[in-house]
Amino acid sequence: MERRPATTIWIGYFLLLSLYVNLTTDMFDAGNVPAWFAYWACFFILAFLVSKYLLRLEGLNALGMQRQRGWLRHLGIGFVLGSSVYALKYLVFYEFGKFDVAGMAEPSFVLPMLGQALLAMFFSSILNDITIRGYWFAYFQRRQLLAWYVFAATVLYALDDSIHAGFDFLNLTFSTILGLAFAYTVHKTGAIWMSLGLHWGGNMMYRVMYGFDGQGMWQLENVQEAPLYNYVSLLITALMLPAVYFILRGRRESTRTLKQVTEEQAVV
Repeated sequence: MERRPATTIWIGYFLLLSLYVNLTTDMFDAGNVPAWFAYWACFFILAFLVSKYLLRLEGLNALGMQRQRGWLRHLGIGFVLGSSVYALKYLVFYEFGKFDVAGMAEPSFVLPMLGQALLAMFFSSILNDITIRGYWFAYFQRRQLLAWYVFAATVLYALDDSIHAGFDFLNLTFSTILGLAFAYTVHKTGAIWMSLGLHWGGNMMYRVMYGFDGQGMWQLENVQEAPLYNYVSLLITALMLPAVYFILRGRRESTRTLKQVTEEQAVV
């Protein structure tokens, strides 16, 4: 019988990947483009080595990146849904007087910013999806404990996100809602693609509004802060939950083996 790595080993390698994702970027300037590409490339190399040679899995495929039937469609659906929910949130903010729009920024600023946002938000999202949802899906699948997967992945994402956004009730609740929606799609599809689309689409729409330094596509004025907007944000973000449920309703949870998943690779 194949001997499986102990849970403590999985935790150790998870911490290794998490530390790489969260600490490495402190070593170079945010405007250093070659360093960012090197950082992203090295993550995939590290994740592959951990999966293939340390955990004895099927490389990146085992971490949720298997290209099973319909993977591109799942990615696209997730992106449209994630960006639409965030767009609705900002539209409601505008209607409720959170900010005024003075006009649109110059195309010479908007176009490069959008290109940067598409690329940067894709990689920031996929690194998080692999490290948390893909990695732990592989663990719970091998242990035949998938009934606990959504709970565990949601808690891990909420804690990870709160480290960056701050530990308070609203931030934790917001992260929990997102984490639950993301993890549910992985549990139902057996891959990270729809979760990645949701994550990428939401992050992309955030950059459309606020850019990387507070200036997005539109010039915002008289920006207001009030508890009302926090609760509106939670309520609208929570729409992702029934949305992904109805999109994936009737689909059985993925219980395929890693070997079966690999055999479906590259089928779109």
